[in-house]
Amino acid sequence: MGLDRIDKRDYPANAIREALLNALVHREYGLSPATLISVFDNRIEIVSIGGLMKGVSLNDIMLGVSALRNPYLADVFYRLNLIEAYGTGMPKIKEAYSNHTIQPSVELSDNAFKITLPNTNYKTESPSQLRERERHVLAMLGNTNVITRADVQGVLGVSQATAISLLRDMLHKGLLSTEGGGKNLRYKKR
Repeated sequence: MGLDRIDKRDYPANAIREALLNALVHREYGLSPATLISVFDNRIEIVSIGGLMKGVSLNDIMLGVSALRNPYLADVFYRLNLIEAYGTGMPKIKEAYSNHTIQPSVELSDNAFKITLPNTNYKTESPSQLRERERHVLAMLGNTNVITRADVQGVLGVSQATAISLLRDMLHKGLLSTEGGGKNLRYKKR
């Protein structure tokens, strides 16, 4: 151990690059809301307007399937060598986090796409420091593989908004991951 400083980036540079490029190239420019980039202590969230193209699922894009909403813009980025090949953004983001226990997450709606890149240096709370409700949710997952927002709402006796907020916080802390979407959204232990 010498006196040399060792820097560890909070986020893999390739992941940020690819997430930003995806937000620009796949955005629906016919809609007026802005692309949102929010930086927190433990994560960066990038919300792009437009959702997924018809006929393309989240599983498809995670595998590298590409459907170009803005082919001319994508061609410009390709000619500038900012894009090496179409459909490689999400696989590159996954690869950038391959040596980390925490992983990026994606949330979809009909008109928006949100990717959350976790801070690889952020220290999450230990199990002994978890809030009481979080412990209940983790205990629920000890009995079953997946739970829903309604399950959490019913067991804890909280409102829908409180259950959503609790689950969202647990996702951002890297305690949970999701599967499915919309009415079929399920939560599981990470």
